[in-house]
Amino acid sequence: MPHLPSYWVLLADGHRARLLQGTRPFEDLHGVDGGVIEPAVTHDFARDVDTDNPGRSFSSSGGGRRSAIEPGEDPIRAEQRAFALDLAEKLDAAARDSKYDRLIIAAPPHFLGDIRTVLGASARAKLQAAIDKDLVKLPAADLPKALMAAIGF
Repeated sequence: MPHLPSYWVLLADGHRARLLQGTRPFEDLHGVDGGVIEPAVTHDFARDVDTDNPGRSFSSSGGGRRSAIEPGEDPIRAEQRAFALDLAEKLDAAARDSKYDRLIIAAPPHFLGDIRTVLGASARAKLQAAIDKDLVKLPAADLPKALMAAIGF
């Protein structure tokens, strides 16, 4: 009997992720290490991150005027990028250890781009499909059909 390739399926949205493992046709998916991955730090609103007033500096035009310093990046996007890096590192380490044969990633377009940007060579070589949809909350019964459609079966 031929060996069916094992798939890892990452469903992520920037605030949480589900990591599942199984074989095609994905009727037998089960969680990897519990299945749910939460970011190390998460905030729903930028106001929760920036609780202090912004720093102040003297104006470069002289005259002793001071103005607020704006943050360089949206703090929520910074947290999402850090979460994407954590996920990519986990996927790449598992790929190097041959824990899966093929990889499918489903995430909203902006977060999918974040993950693909930092995905290592080992995981990238096993990437079968990248789905630009948020499937994190998709019921388990609907997931096999969505995954089979994404990989072209």
